[in-house]
Amino acid sequence: MSVANCLSDPGKISCGVPQGSILGPLLFLIYINDMSQAVESELYFYADDSCILFQHKSLHDINRQLNKDFSNICDWFVDNKLSIHFGEDKTKCILFASKMKMKNIGSLDISYKNIEIKQHHHLSYLGGLLNDTMSGEEMALNAIYKINNRIKFLYRKNMYLTYNLRRLLCNSLIQPNFDYVCSTWYPTLNQKLKDKLQASQNKCIKFCLSMGQRTSLSFSHFKKIDWLPVKDRVLQCTVVHVFKYFSKKCPRYFDELFQTANSNISTRQSLLKLYQPFRKTNNGKNTISYLGPKIWNALPDLVKQCKSLNSFKHKLKSYYFEQLETKENNVFSFY
Repeated sequence: MSVANCLSDPGKISCGVPQGSILGPLLFLIYINDMSQAVESELYFYADDSCILFQHKSLHDINRQLNKDFSNICDWFVDNKLSIHFGEDKTKCILFASKMKMKNIGSLDISYKNIEIKQHHHLSYLGGLLNDTMSGEEMALNAIYKINNRIKFLYRKNMYLTYNLRRLLCNSLIQPNFDYVCSTWYPTLNQKLKDKLQASQNKCIKFCLSMGQRTSLSFSHFKKIDWLPVKDRVLQCTVVHVFKYFSKKCPRYFDELFQTANSNISTRQSLLKLYQPFRKTNNGKNTISYLGPKIWNALPDLVKQCKSLNSFKHKLKSYYFEQLETKENNVFSFY
């Protein structure tokens, strides 16, 4: 440690990783690299957050496997001189099922040496809110709450803000709440929540353009502020993932989500088309693996053939604005 150019005496570290060091993240990942070998279920890592995932039709088998894997994980922690936080805010369990199955299914029973892990109906993971039916409702309500509170705060400071500052603040403080993993939770929402999200965006636009609360919005207002309505913004965010897939700029797991359509003739046009998977249920049709190819295949080739991500986003936004402008009688409800 160095303080005012004075170095402390050196010391040896027999285990663990020095906090705040440059090599710390890499050393930590190397240190826990074999953690997945301790379990039979799927184990997902993100920095120091880990998640055990197991799926089965039988609740009895789920309880049995998760208890076995959790016990093995705890033993692995002990062997590697690490500690696991058993507090309710740190270690949680949740059971995912459809709404119909949740009515008749039992509860999880996960424990380790008389320490029971509480089951939750919704929890936070990597900044996202998950509920046991994977409906996206918790994420939407949380986004609406944050958006409306921040708009109220900005209105109190409105006398000090110019148009450019208002727009900058809305882009930096509010827009991320609409965008964060929106392609996973927005399609699952009911129409009532989608309308509330659109109403929150309308408030942002009226704030930026210094409009009255009861003033109706039209396409020209969205165009002036260069914001797509929430529904089209989600489409844009979803199809950007597909463009990154074609550009080889997305994580490897996207290879499991998308698949290039088979074609006897390997042309540029055939390579820019994705295989549309079959999905029987509405939940399946709301996934990015289904919506991504559906939206992408419907785009003009001129948009899909962009060379860079930035030019693709601009052309895509222009395309959606053109689609909105041609719709008769403003089918969106702006209020």
